[in-house]
Amino acid sequence: MAPSLPLSGLRAVLAPSALRFHRALRQPEAAQAACLARVLQSVAGSLQAERIPGFRRVRSARDFQDAVQWVTPDALTPDVERIAAGQARVLTREPVLRFELSGGSSGASKRVPMTRGLLSEFQRALAPMLFELLHRRPALREGASYWSISPLARKQARTAGGIPVGSAEDSAYFSRLLRPLLSRIFAVPGEVGALPDVESCRYVTLWHLVAREDLTLLSVWNPSFLTLLMAALERHGERLADDLAQGRCRPPETGSTDAVAAQRTVLARMRFSPHPERASLLRAVLHGDWSARALWPRLSLLSMWTDAQAAQALPAACRRFPGVEVQGKGLLATEGVVTVPLFDAPAPVLAVRSHFYEFIDSEAPDARPRLAHELEQGRTYLVLLSTSGGLLRYRLGDLVRVEGFQHATPCLRFVGRADAVSDLVGEKLAATRVSAVLNAVLPDLFGGTRPGFSMLAPEWSPAPSYVLFLETDASEARLAEAADAVERALREGHHYGYARALGQLGPVRAVRVEEGARRYEARCIALGQRAGDIKPADLHRLTGWSDHFSGVTP
Repeated sequence: MAPSLPLSGLRAVLAPSALRFHRALRQPEAAQAACLARVLQSVAGSLQAERIPGFRRVRSARDFQDAVQWVTPDALTPDVERIAAGQARVLTREPVLRFELSGGSSGASKRVPMTRGLLSEFQRALAPMLFELLHRRPALREGASYWSISPLARKQARTAGGIPVGSAEDSAYFSRLLRPLLSRIFAVPGEVGALPDVESCRYVTLWHLVAREDLTLLSVWNPSFLTLLMAALERHGERLADDLAQGRCRPPETGSTDAVAAQRTVLARMRFSPHPERASLLRAVLHGDWSARALWPRLSLLSMWTDAQAAQALPAACRRFPGVEVQGKGLLATEGVVTVPLFDAPAPVLAVRSHFYEFIDSEAPDARPRLAHELEQGRTYLVLLSTSGGLLRYRLGDLVRVEGFQHATPCLRFVGRADAVSDLVGEKLAATRVSAVLNAVLPDLFGGTRPGFSMLAPEWSPAPSYVLFLETDASEARLAEAADAVERALREGHHYGYARALGQLGPVRAVRVEEGARRYEARCIALGQRAGDIKPADLHRLTGWSDHFSGVTP
């Protein structure tokens, strides 16, 4: 069947949800009241509800704010452990279908419980977003799409209580009604994510993408993901061309014997037919001054993060795609959706029918958090999220700025993390995590104490990575040993480890500095801080420290 036929059916299925969403944009206060009622109903009868004094009397948003304290991700750890062990009705009345991994304020992996109610709230945002793409960009109805949703090389696991960790398919966030239609338009089968290593995932992904002349959409998260995918195409191009011509797929075999066996098992479930014309075109493109448009002439849209730190990686990602429209993604966390992109909106619009939202004014953090209909243009807020998955007044840590309104609903641009988190490519490295690592690792290597000056900071050049600055007389070998030890510890965090596995981040490297504290202070003063307010930092999120300590900058 031609791709346009399932896409036409998909558009028809999505239309009712999109219509309800656009109607809700005119009345955000009423839409949010309905979301809060749904959240309260999902939590009623749970252990969490029993702990909240007066929970049964909560009716309005003000009642809710008065009765429930906002929480950080770490505060939910005991309840998550109860769920993982098999206890029911902990956060909600609904059973937990699976856990998804997210990063917490400590940098360690956090398990987010997914329920049918929470997935339904995701769908209330994703369905209008998909409809917007198909309705406003008709060319997307005529071809295949690539959606990078789930992590590459994902490993399925279960908790002690038998709850799955991670989803098996990228379509798992969509309703069962949509999944058969989506499977027919996805250019890359979901089984690719089950391959045991990132390099083979990329190879098989590229095989399927190059085989599709009708590719119209590439949707990824961080722009560097796309940059690395195109680099792999150059690296493996000739091998890919041979495989396409022969109707086979031979990704690099790396790792243990078990990993190779797992790779072959996954590949055996896929079908690879010959594409000699595409193989010839790939060879011609690789031997010229190539752009991706030569491979995919119908490609019309790139969807990816474009705000905050992601903007740094955007030019490199777009280099191979001249003339292709770029749409910035909304703000979507593992815990829930905050905004969705609309083509005519000044910024992604609040997913007003999904969850219940509150906003802490960054200039008045002690004031009562504002509701969606109370936000002011130009102001910056910290997001609190309440969902049918049992998260109540959950502090996401994301800062958003009001860029305007779509009808009466605020349009919010992501401006960064409110907490001390460095996030070049999605690694979400928290200062608390870095402090714990440096305190644990460095004393053993430097005579029982940390060096007089030690700090980790990100750098974009020569490639995104972290630099460990140390003021010490120890040998270069000992500095390298320290960098390796810090790197190993940081990779225990889910997001940092994943960014490293993807190749989006390089390894930690150590750099010797002299008069570290003085020169640190000098730069902080140059950046506008008062000398009396400057505090030592185990993690400084600003780049450029390598140049500063080497004397390139004042």
